[in-house]
Amino acid sequence: MMIDLQTIFFATAVILMATAILVGYRAIIGPTIGDRLVAISVFGTTTLVVLVLVGYVYNQPIFVDISLVYAMLNFVVAVAAGRYLQTGGIFG
Repeated sequence: MMIDLQTIFFATAVILMATAILVGYRAIIGPTIGDRLVAISVFGTTTLVVLVLVGYVYNQPIFVDISLVYAMLNFVVAVAAGRYLQTGGIFG
């Protein structure tokens, strides 16, 4: 019995969403603000990978475009939050 690639990708997406729940717990309960920031960044990256996998499974290339925009937004938010934590302001 052969398992096709789409089934493997779908199972991987389900496992990644389970880990996203664990990371969400760390984002809420994290002992320091740095832990919460890293957890939110990991959650964004996990969501990005799941979007790409779902796009492949359902043969919808629009999910890849959405994931690229989501990756850029995730990067900008991580940089802005890090800058805010370091200097107390985003632009100054």
